[in-house]
Amino acid sequence: MISRDLKGGPAVTQSAADRARIVPPVLPDRLRDRTTPTVEAGYPNSVHGPSAIADSVDRMLIGQLLENCRATNRELAHSAGISESAVSIRLKKLMSVGSLVFTALIDWEMAGFEWFVIARIRTQGAPTQVAERVGQLENCEAAAVVLGSYDIVAYFLVHDREELHSLVNDELPAIDGIGEIALDLSSETAITDHGRQFFMARNVPPIRLPAPRIDVDELDVQIMQALVSDSRQSSRAIGRDLGVAEGTIRTRMNRLDATGLCRVVAMAEPISLGLAGIVATIAMSVDRTKLKSIQETATAIPETVFFATTVGSADVVLTVTANDNQHLVELVADRIRSIPGVLTTDTLPMVNVVRFSPYMKRLP
Repeated sequence: MISRDLKGGPAVTQSAADRARIVPPVLPDRLRDRTTPTVEAGYPNSVHGPSAIADSVDRMLIGQLLENCRATNRELAHSAGISESAVSIRLKKLMSVGSLVFTALIDWEMAGFEWFVIARIRTQGAPTQVAERVGQLENCEAAAVVLGSYDIVAYFLVHDREELHSLVNDELPAIDGIGEIALDLSSETAITDHGRQFFMARNVPPIRLPAPRIDVDELDVQIMQALVSDSRQSSRAIGRDLGVAEGTIRTRMNRLDATGLCRVVAMAEPISLGLAGIVATIAMSVDRTKLKSIQETATAIPETVFFATTVGSADVVLTVTANDNQHLVELVADRIRSIPGVLTTDTLPMVNVVRFSPYMKRLP
């Protein structure tokens, strides 16, 4: 059965939606090189030279765009006290070196995924090779080699119980080199403002829309594709490319945003945010009677990117950023472990990110 969208056009059916894909944009080489953290260096790979660090004016522009990616050059120029042409030049530079990205986020729950799965893996071979095999799975959103009690951390988005069963019982066990797997199923996830602004991309898979919770037709998918590629382009430009009236594009964009499926954003890579050195996963056992207060406290920590309440070997899984090893130690020991109700923590710094998608996030 084919449903109809709000405008009367044919919507994507369940089977057709499962085939819908949004292709992630091609990233500048410098950005791809700078999105793999290395604990040894304390900073992401290939960060050299003054052009890698934004100055105070650049940071002001980035900060304003993170708050409102649709701010005009005129508005930015007025706030920064520089000319519009200077704003244009600076934005082009920030985009060319990968410090600033204009894109769109897709809410994974609204897209039709039922399960967010976190796997911590011990290997029987070279961890990087195993992580690369894990990262090749279609439903893998992130895979990284880590230091600590496990060798790999991987995040998966799973459409339904059948796909979950296949992942857990067929696909992961079939990968050579995988030893022990600790699986956690998320019952609730939260992304912080820092997490929505945090851009790290590596071998990004196509963005799937397995079963959107709103009617979505081919035009909606084309609009989302345009926004993921460049969310700062105008409705007029998108309409011209797609052969559709500007008003139709604007109406569709407003609907996608209002329903929570797709939201345009500006994102910055970690160096430009000032939290550059390390990304780490922290698996925690907690007093579940204090989950709400633990979430409120943990997500209020500026370095927190992602919070998940889970069922499995851990009760809570966090993703955090830190400037360097010492900062990470202090963050975990002084702030996270001191949260009332936190019983134990297992910190796993990422040392080699082989896959990471910044586009699928839960939106407020």
